[in-house]
Amino acid sequence: MPTPRVSVLAVIRHPATGALLVNEFYDPTEGVTFHRPCGGGVDWQEPAAHALVREFREEFGLAVEVGARLGVIENIFTFNGRHGHEVLFLYAARLAEHAAYEIERFDCRDVPGEYAIWRAPSVPDDLIPLYPLGLRDLLAEAF
Repeated sequence: MPTPRVSVLAVIRHPATGALLVNEFYDPTEGVTFHRPCGGGVDWQEPAAHALVREFREEFGLAVEVGARLGVIENIFTFNGRHGHEVLFLYAARLAEHAAYEIERFDCRDVPGEYAIWRAPSVPDDLIPLYPLGLRDLLAEAF
């Protein structure tokens, strides 16, 4: 029987614009583009905050400084016609190099075609959804 995946996501805000750093994904089954904060899987006996640092280094070649844990979200979803279940730790974080905030698009080193961009606070969820569900509420409480 499958078990939930444990993952960690970074809530990184652009200091000048308040934009959120997100991965942009496309679900071909639903025909929907959506955004999700950047992060990745937590390895066995790896603290979630350490996994976040590792994932940013591996995926984007970026150093991040991890702050407070903002919350935990259980995410049960369907992507590309397949069911998924994950437990997500969300942390406030910032890019260690200030110059990195000037980059508009971060291409993923691990997955060709995957990338991260800055999502403006004004982008409505009905235009491009922000996942996981419950993230908006968590962000409203934290900021």
